[in-house]
Amino acid sequence: MRELEVHITNKSLSKSYKISIDDEFAVVFKKDLALFSDKNGNIDAKDLLEAFVKKSYEQFINAKELNRLIKKIEENR
Repeated sequence: MRELEVHITNKSLSKSYKISIDDEFAVVFKKDLALFSDKNGNIDAKDLLEAFVKKSYEQFINAKELNRLIKKIEENR
């Protein structure tokens, strides 16, 4: 396992951002965001990084599994 050092800079403390996303995705995103934010909807930089790593790892595992399934299907043709 490799350890990475990540530097996060914050030029705008306590700033909120508005994003535009698809309505269907917004429902899922809001639920996911609630897992990492406090009761007021705020998220700490450390928690944001942890969430990003978790989601990136999930994507990595999903891509790996998809490639495995594609290979299996191609072998059975």
